[in-house]
Amino acid sequence: MLKIPKVFHADRRSAGAATDAAITHHATQMLRRVARDLRLRSGEHEIVTEPARRNRGCRVTLRTPALMLEVADSPTGRKVAVSFRTRRGRSDLSGGGDNAVSLEQLSSREGYDALLGGLRLAAGLDSERR
Repeated sequence: MLKIPKVFHADRRSAGAATDAAITHHATQMLRRVARDLRLRSGEHEIVTEPARRNRGCRVTLRTPALMLEVADSPTGRKVAVSFRTRRGRSDLSGGGDNAVSLEQLSSREGYDALLGGLRLAAGLDSERR
């Protein structure tokens, strides 16, 4: 179960750089927790942050050779989106189709455990690390 920060739910259409920095910080912390719960070693994953640009919000991504989990500020600034997709190696940045994850799912124990199970399956992680 993850504690979802209020800034992820807030309407940020008129927000500035401080809000983008807060979202990036909280998203990085959240993805570190997911990596720790998946028992990923430091050489097996990376967390990449992309600052906000015009018509695109900030983006933080947990990348493994087989999986990308992304927390992105939506262009409309209404809500943060969480999604994951598979990939073929570190050079594949597009991956498959996005699989959206609701913030409500992440805030419940059952939903978070289901997400971790799905990520383990998609990433091909063995059951010895559980």
